[in-house]
Amino acid sequence: MNYKYVCSLIDKVWMNTDDIKKLCNCGRDTAIGIRREVEEQVKKSGKRIPSSKCKVIPSLLTLEYLGIDVDKAMDISKRVSIK
Repeated sequence: MNYKYVCSLIDKVWMNTDDIKKLCNCGRDTAIGIRREVEEQVKKSGKRIPSSKCKVIPSLLTLEYLGIDVDKAMDISKRVSIK
């Protein structure tokens, strides 16, 4: 996976399990575990997640949970695409 693809995931407002799988290069069970942990953080903060058939979580919180620096990823993506 390249930075440009990571940035396309970062640009989303909401992430589903498949997005998490792609971002983390992990299996479905691991991605569901990450999604559930982020869901719990959202619920503990007193906020709600929209209910839908496909469960989603906020991208920014997911990236924060994973320790991904959004600014750095975007900067590298711009530099790589220029070359």
